[in-house]
Amino acid sequence: MALKKDLTKGNLNKQIFLFALPIVASNLFQALYNAVDMYFVGKYMGTAATAAVSVGGPVMNILLMAVSGMALGVTILLGSLTGINDTERIKKTANTAISIFISAAVIITLLGILFSPFILKIIYTPPEAFPFAINYVSKVFAGMVFTLGYNLVCAIQRGFGDSKSSMYFVMAATATNVVLDYLLIAKFNMGVSGAALATIASQALSFVLSIVYFRSKKHIVTFNPKEFCFDKEIAKDIIRIGLPSALQQGTVNVAYLVLNGIVNSYGILASAAYGICVKLDSFAVLPCSAVNDAVAAVTSQNLGAGQKERALQGISAGRKMLIPFNIVLMAVMLLGGGYLVAIFNSDPQVIEMAHRYIKISCFMYVFYAIYYPLMGFIKGTGNAMFTLKNTIAAQLVIRVPIAYFFAKVLNFGFYGVAAAWIIAPIFSNTVYTIYLKSGKWYERLKNNQKNGHSI
Repeated sequence: MALKKDLTKGNLNKQIFLFALPIVASNLFQALYNAVDMYFVGKYMGTAATAAVSVGGPVMNILLMAVSGMALGVTILLGSLTGINDTERIKKTANTAISIFISAAVIITLLGILFSPFILKIIYTPPEAFPFAINYVSKVFAGMVFTLGYNLVCAIQRGFGDSKSSMYFVMAATATNVVLDYLLIAKFNMGVSGAALATIASQALSFVLSIVYFRSKKHIVTFNPKEFCFDKEIAKDIIRIGLPSALQQGTVNVAYLVLNGIVNSYGILASAAYGICVKLDSFAVLPCSAVNDAVAAVTSQNLGAGQKERALQGISAGRKMLIPFNIVLMAVMLLGGGYLVAIFNSDPQVIEMAHRYIKISCFMYVFYAIYYPLMGFIKGTGNAMFTLKNTIAAQLVIRVPIAYFFAKVLNFGFYGVAAAWIIAPIFSNTVYTIYLKSGKWYERLKNNQKNGHSI
């Protein structure tokens, strides 16, 4: 089977590192889409446009990340099937997933365009930024089919243990996005419309290149419309694992939107500063997210092959990589965060506000280094429902109320939101640790296997 990588043998530390590294690069370049838009818009259009793009990101992520959660279900199912080398079921699973994602792309595009104005209003988007935000978000949603298609390709490849191929596609797309942003914004004065069109064109390129690659390598998954299918039992498995992950991602982004609303109530300067801080934090968390995906892939393959102890070892292997790196990263943000903020906005007030925020929020990096590998393991067991419950508690019961309490009750202003970013991962890690040691995750896995599920 072309492009398959066996994660059930060999040095686990090396495998997780080599698996995670391309994901870091891929996610970094993908994250640059919105960041590059923010850079050019901020440079040539000012603070109001910067706020519009920074507010637009979380709005789009509500639906986009929900579908990414479904993609995780595809990765985990394919990983477990790859562990036992069930070729026929692998093919049906991939083609059923493609059918589901095509339908989802249409629905998300319509919902995104329809509800964006309402969402932007309820999160108190600054009036000066509102027209720009509507313009940007509606156009990006119009090209959502390419974004979702690329994310599905990544999910399929990671299920086969291949995290490297998609990295090249997103690198090409990001380079295209930079060039188009410069041309459409700086040269043709198209503003946020130009930023949105550059993003759509770049994502389309990435998706097309990935399909060409699959076919040229004669992969078992060809993206040939004649092979698209819908197997009800496989669809149920994708939904069983993917829907809780989708709801989890949706919950996270709803919490982000609520926090955005709290921040927006302090005016356009706070909105622009917070948007930049969130963007910098999103770059900082990329290695954690990549290790999370790597541990999930290792877990699903090894549990599918009946190697429980090796799957468990993935947690400590992931932490060994992340903890030293994130300590250095925290120091960089503490000392040089202001210089990084200045890349996106030259307003001295915005820079000062953003740097003060980062000096608080950067302490979360150490906790994320401990928490993300453990979360990846739990996801890799197929127990997405427990992950969903933990996320709802951490985001809606812990993070949002604490942010409101510090910001509004204790009058720390938008800096109070930063404290909530530190407390939430501490809570989640505690809950996951208790669940892991209880052994209930393994009991559930065995019950699923008795009932005929691969994981």
